[in-house]
Amino acid sequence: MATVSFIPNDPMASGGPPMQQIAAAKLPSRSAGFDVQPSATPGQYPSQTPEFDYWQVQQALIRGLRSWRALTGAYPQAWYGNQSRLPVLTDAGDDLNAFYDRQSLQFFHHTFDGHTVHSGESVDVVVHEEGHALLDMIRPDFFDVPFIEVGALHESFGDCNALLTALNDAAIRDAMVSASPDLSGRQFVEALAEELGDAIRREYGPASVEDGALRNALNNFSWSDPTTLPPNAPASALAGEVHSFSRVFTGAFYDSLRNMYAQEKTRNGAALGRTARTLGKLLITGLRAVSAAPRTFEGVGRRMIEADATLNKGANTAAIRAAFAAHGLSLPAPAVDVAVPLKPRTRGGSASQLRDELGVAGNARLRMTPVESDVHGELAHVTSFRSIELTEGQLTGVQLMVPAVATVRTRGRSVTGIIGEVKPADQEAEREGRAFASALLANGDIRPTSPSGNGTGRRTRGGGQPTVRISAAPRPTYAPFPPTHEIRVIAGQPTLTRVGFSA
Repeated sequence: MATVSFIPNDPMASGGPPMQQIAAAKLPSRSAGFDVQPSATPGQYPSQTPEFDYWQVQQALIRGLRSWRALTGAYPQAWYGNQSRLPVLTDAGDDLNAFYDRQSLQFFHHTFDGHTVHSGESVDVVVHEEGHALLDMIRPDFFDVPFIEVGALHESFGDCNALLTALNDAAIRDAMVSASPDLSGRQFVEALAEELGDAIRREYGPASVEDGALRNALNNFSWSDPTTLPPNAPASALAGEVHSFSRVFTGAFYDSLRNMYAQEKTRNGAALGRTARTLGKLLITGLRAVSAAPRTFEGVGRRMIEADATLNKGANTAAIRAAFAAHGLSLPAPAVDVAVPLKPRTRGGSASQLRDELGVAGNARLRMTPVESDVHGELAHVTSFRSIELTEGQLTGVQLMVPAVATVRTRGRSVTGIIGEVKPADQEAEREGRAFASALLANGDIRPTSPSGNGTGRRTRGGGQPTVRISAAPRPTYAPFPPTHEIRVIAGQPTLTRVGFSA
């Protein structure tokens, strides 16, 4: 069988498995797949060549798919938009970045002061972006929500996916336990994307990223209302930028792993693997069930312990609650939400009653995101948007769509009741949206507009040109990631719109 060279974790992983020669695995035939470009025949290629990058990225993606199957029992069947294959560019240009934009995964190269990095050569980075695609597959309603905590949850899941993929490898687990038997010490698994972090530090300075990694899962960051935080800050502090704020949830997740592992009678690589699978299943269950509301960190944690009570008789509830509390997130005791029945009097009355509950106009569009949950039954997440006009600097006159959200119990195509609290598109949602937009502007996260009237240079449906222009802004020292948003003309109005997620 043909073999290829493969780095199992990150090129700069200290104490991690070195480059190996492995069988050139093919993408699973029963899974939604990837079209990695440019392709190469199997062989022993040097790093930082197109041929090496092809096999490195493809094998990393396969590991991510196998991890997902281990957690959910099945491979993904289609990506967002019912795509069976997602293009993957191993070198999309010169940047310190990786990107997911619903149309592709993109990785980049960059040289600074004689040092070159290829972001696709890190398994951490590859499966982080794959994590965005997986979360977008099960929760597409998260994509457009302009709340800091929802965006940060997307980034955190990318990092959690990197952790879970690493922990699906027996050799990595053994090396991790050898480096830190109780997982309380620094080691190469909790240190995420070391090489990309090193490159960003070289170019942007020591305050731009954490010591020894792009981000560390082992951290002491504590939750604070993200709308009250500065838009950017040194890596040693929290900011309202989504990558920065994501570290709160990642820290709570990693501490949950540590606490649950401490409960094992025998602590070794095999026990750590069982712990990781249990925690990963609870995480995915929580992500399926939570509303796309401002306080998603606490919401996912609450649903994780609800799932643990059902699936594991609460064996891990105390461990998870303690981990979240250590990061400023207080989780109530697990409880079952009882659906409040809808009692429509006329055909279409369920939709009318939902609009009333959400506080939106009678003709407002309701987006339904059905989810599958063995714990929570048949659910759907309902989202309806209303527009507000921004007044923040260059964004003055730009429209932002803020959501009202609810979770409903369903039976087939019928809505039978509302679960939990409905979150209307009220002043609180508006405040969250304005804080999110301000952070984007301050961090250079909005693409400059082009003469055609949108960030990409393409005309969008709705036509016309915006009445505002966003000029190119340098990346702030503490926010070195490239733009994730642009201004598009929608229904004749310049509208702030997400285009993707970066590393």
